[in-house]
Amino acid sequence: MGKTKNVPRIRPRALPVVLFKGKQYFADLRLNEFRPVQGFESIPFNSKEGLSMCSSTGIITCKSCGMSVLISMAYEREPLRCIRCFNLLKPLHSD
Repeated sequence: MGKTKNVPRIRPRALPVVLFKGKQYFADLRLNEFRPVQGFESIPFNSKEGLSMCSSTGIITCKSCGMSVLISMAYEREPLRCIRCFNLLKPLHSD
């Protein structure tokens, strides 16, 4: 009988939930869109409403590679790098 390989199990990941104007949304960082926890609509990050939501919830999209990340508000003034392409990301709130 042959050896068995240890194949890593791919588990579903929980999407982060953000609060915007009293409503909860899933932040799908892979598809770059918000989806209400209750309902079926989607709001693209690059839409007018999506950009406003990203700004107020701490989501930044890298302009070089398009990867989105959720940044803790504790780091909102710190220069950070993209975890995919290492491009310098602009802080959420600049002085």
